[in-house]
Amino acid sequence: MNNYRKILFQHLDGIVLLPTIVALNKIELLQIIKNKKKFTIEELVSSRKIFPGYLNISLRILRCSNLLDFIDKKDEFKNIYSTNHNFDRILNNIEEIYKINSILPYHTNFIKLKGKEQKKFINILKDLDLLLSKIDKSFSSNFYNNLEGIIIGPIIANLAFYGKMKLDKNKLNFIDLDSKLYEIIINLFIKVNFLTKSKDVTKKGSYFLKRASSYGVTVSYLNTLMNIPELLLSNPNYIWERNTQNHEIHVNRSMNVWGSGGSHKTYFRKIDNIILDIFNQDIEKQPVGMIDIGCGDGSFLKHVYTIIVTNTKRKDYIETHPIILIGVDINKKAQESTKKNLKGIKSIVIDGDISNPLQIDTILNTKYNLRLKDFVNCRTFLDHNRIYNQPTKKLNHKIYSKGSFSFKGQIISSKDLIDNFIIHICKWKKFISKHGLIIVELHTLDPEITRKNSGNSLACAYDGTHGFSDQYLIEYDIFKKCIEKAGIVISNKNESLFPKNIPTVSINYIK
Repeated sequence: MNNYRKILFQHLDGIVLLPTIVALNKIELLQIIKNKKKFTIEELVSSRKIFPGYLNISLRILRCSNLLDFIDKKDEFKNIYSTNHNFDRILNNIEEIYKINSILPYHTNFIKLKGKEQKKFINILKDLDLLLSKIDKSFSSNFYNNLEGIIIGPIIANLAFYGKMKLDKNKLNFIDLDSKLYEIIINLFIKVNFLTKSKDVTKKGSYFLKRASSYGVTVSYLNTLMNIPELLLSNPNYIWERNTQNHEIHVNRSMNVWGSGGSHKTYFRKIDNIILDIFNQDIEKQPVGMIDIGCGDGSFLKHVYTIIVTNTKRKDYIETHPIILIGVDINKKAQESTKKNLKGIKSIVIDGDISNPLQIDTILNTKYNLRLKDFVNCRTFLDHNRIYNQPTKKLNHKIYSKGSFSFKGQIISSKDLIDNFIIHICKWKKFISKHGLIIVELHTLDPEITRKNSGNSLACAYDGTHGFSDQYLIEYDIFKKCIEKAGIVISNKNESLFPKNIPTVSINYIK
């Protein structure tokens, strides 16, 4: 099973890595890098107009994938990169990589393809089936899994997300799928040992197909990954653009939420234990209720309510101390969904920004005669997605992250990013001192750890999807130092890390 997990993680790395390689080659940067052998971002940017923030993210992905070596000068513009034999090998096989990457536009929603577009997609899949046989013998197993991932991963995610496949014991049933598409996908699944020649699901197939949602978050960013050349050269505002319905265009948000939900169940079980402790206290010490910043569709709040009223002391005091749930989200559709999910439960749903707790408190006070500090606060995978603001003051600390950060194409230095995060946490300090904050967060790793642990973490994939979309992942130890610098204590009692030794996800209850 551990070997299958390794392959799955390398699949996800590949979905980010290949578009990055192709983008750098498309803007003629790979050849420049090869000729230089050693280089800095400063040198590359001076040779032509490139947005350095997204170049920094691109080079990080290559470094995490062991295609570039690195000397850290603690200055993003002056850090020294150098090519290695893996980089040369990739460049020598760039045509095959281009062919594989050509499938991306069809992956964005292949089940709706018709006519000529569907025929093109099927022909590409046939070619890639043959290509997989060729590259199986010419690349390392790690990189082969990267290549396989960009072919297989989005297919699995699309079929599952759109309800086109159902796993029934050792049989895989497809629902309302075009017959030609069915045939080519069956052949491909046989090729990668998901199915036997008699179309029975293999042990390997069962593992991957049951975990289809694990591909969802990475696959949801395909539009961003296809637009890396534009991010590098011409349009650093791409991820901030909206369509005529004011919806995001850089991410399939519905698939993103689906993928997140599939992987978060383990984390939420840990949160349940924290909730039980809070609402089993003496009634006078308990919060008025719970507030979820970035509440999505409200499912988590509904889940929390059920736990409180069925498994805690609070259930005996509901009439005198009713639970109030507050959902906060900047997305109007999320607000509407939360209202529907919390129908019949005493709840409030408001507009609000994680970067502005004072505004949330003001709304609660003026409209509902409530105070933010009287609630236990909760947020999941949200702080790294705050909108960046340049720090107005420099803080005195020696905290240094090895993360790579960009905002609208410009590099954010580690010092500025850390200052920004500490200031952000300090804004919340007075609002969480009474009943605390349950915080679930995503983290990056030192790239040297990532490259040595290929298949053991999702850091490379997340560095790509989140880096190109102006999100700010920092290492867990750095995260803790920032929290402590803000004057807030992190207790080991409620700390959970995933995976434990090289954590990319943390759960904490702080106050």
